[in-house]
Amino acid sequence: MENGEYYLGAETAADPNCPKLVLGFKLYGKKVEIYKSREAYIVVNTKTEKFLTCLSWKHAHFVFEECVRTLEPVGLA
Repeated sequence: MENGEYYLGAETAADPNCPKLVLGFKLYGKKVEIYKSREAYIVVNTKTEKFLTCLSWKHAHFVFEECVRTLEPVGLA
């Protein structure tokens, strides 16, 4: 994914109950992001407008990488 960019979430002193951005990837205006909630990770895909709640970092990162692969348009793959 040489055309996209990865970015990390910044630590803020916001509400502790609010999910915090951990990792994101942006390509052609679409994003895939991982948020950390209290006991889970949430993977958000803006291309499909769906999200998935994962209980472990390993599973969340796997889902994240699979979603990043789907951001590449078929004609450019």
